[in-house]
Amino acid sequence: MTQNYHTTFTDVDNPTHVVTIVHGAGEHSGRYDYVRTAFANHGMATVMGDLPGHGHSPGLRGHIDSFDEYVDAADSFLQAAVERYGDGAYHVLLGHSMGGLIAALTAARRTAPPPHALVLSSPCFGLAMNISRSRVLMGSILRKITPRLYQPNGINPQYVTRNQEIAAAYGADRFVHKKVTLNWYFELLRGMDDATRIGNRIQIPVSVWQAGEDHLVNKAVSRKWYESVSWEQKSFREYEGFYHEIMNEPQRDEVLADIIEWILQTLPPIPTA
Repeated sequence: MTQNYHTTFTDVDNPTHVVTIVHGAGEHSGRYDYVRTAFANHGMATVMGDLPGHGHSPGLRGHIDSFDEYVDAADSFLQAAVERYGDGAYHVLLGHSMGGLIAALTAARRTAPPPHALVLSSPCFGLAMNISRSRVLMGSILRKITPRLYQPNGINPQYVTRNQEIAAAYGADRFVHKKVTLNWYFELLRGMDDATRIGNRIQIPVSVWQAGEDHLVNKAVSRKWYESVSWEQKSFREYEGFYHEIMNEPQRDEVLADIIEWILQTLPPIPTA
């Protein structure tokens, strides 16, 4: 059910594909209008919700009790897509950054029905920032005492995208939260650790689209995760010099065209009589 989540739909006539999008940490679905329009221009409907504690969805900003809350939400968005558009179109699950981690876990766990393909944009399987062992240890101790203690999330808007207009809008967006709780951080670590063991459970085509100059997620870990996927139909593309939000970079039309082409080649539209 999706009534607890802010969920929106971009309808098209007789969609050949339905793309369910999962956003990243601290942001919200309203930042993806350009992406959704690009899909709509190719006959693809989109479904997108705000994760718990994000955007217009309920929940404490920057906090979760369990990373599974995010996976349950993504599963709910997929269910909403199936309920609205049925099984006459291909269903694609696309996740960006932390949303990529969530999408991968969702695809690995979901059985009824699974999406037809998985698309990951700069997925968060590992963090680029280095946090000292002593700080992590202190955080783990404090977590037991005050799990909702807030800390800055460390995301610099200037490292999100080289598109200065979008970076400025990100920094000024009142629906983008810039602090997270200790429990959120350690649950993110747990989610990333869980992802290291699911490569052989992905039974659908996978594509990973990675920023080459990523200051937020560790691109080497993304590559390692991709190599762990046993499903043969998979692809990895790194955009040299691109910042984290590849779908918001100055060359975003190129990126979106590449993703759309991959979807159409991997899941060619079913001819109509």
